[in-house]
Amino acid sequence: MELTVLGNFGPYSTKEGNASGYLVQNGADFLVMDMGSGTLGALQTAVDVRKVKYLYISHLHYDHTSDLLPFRYLLEDLGHTVTVFTHEEDTAWYNLLFHHPRLQIVPIDAQSEVQAGSMRLSFSEMRHTVPDYAVTVRGEKTLCYTGDTLYNDNIPRCFAESDAVLLDCTKPQGFTGPHMTVADARRLANEYPEVRLFATHRSAEYNPTADLADCKNITVVETGKVYSL
Repeated sequence: MELTVLGNFGPYSTKEGNASGYLVQNGADFLVMDMGSGTLGALQTAVDVRKVKYLYISHLHYDHTSDLLPFRYLLEDLGHTVTVFTHEEDTAWYNLLFHHPRLQIVPIDAQSEVQAGSMRLSFSEMRHTVPDYAVTVRGEKTLCYTGDTLYNDNIPRCFAESDAVLLDCTKPQGFTGPHMTVADARRLANEYPEVRLFATHRSAEYNPTADLADCKNITVVETGKVYSL
């Protein structure tokens, strides 16, 4: 099982990397998780898009969804259809993104369990400014991706059930917005030393790598890198 980072920045892409997006490979199956700005080009570099059958969208902020719009043009050119797992909303942005014949929408909530080829997906509610769901991907290994979130009671369950967690936790200590900080990352890494913590959702103005360097089970991910689970 491999994780390719299509983008790891928010709320916008930078000179160092794209906005949020990730590709999970389990055997011959591929799952894309979020598609922020810049990720469509990175996806085409990483894989033949015709092999990608499944897409997960954690929440509807622009830095996790904006490349879905040009992605639809590519799907039209390829004659290819993708199954999309996401929380259903009655909003203008949801309707603009997902009402397209090349996207087959499967609504999810915290009770859902769905199959994506050889991967089994389940979901849990996170804590953000809009509805956000973590996805737990069970394949050769188990990976949980939280999307954007503050610490909440479902985070420990994500760690307890997973070999690795892709976690929104790269804001500086003392940050008060709707994301976790390096202090949260250090605490979770100490509480779950057997779980590999992939720290993501960097901002342009702060690199958390030095502040997390002594935590051996934390990796601050980079756009374009491939990580074996």
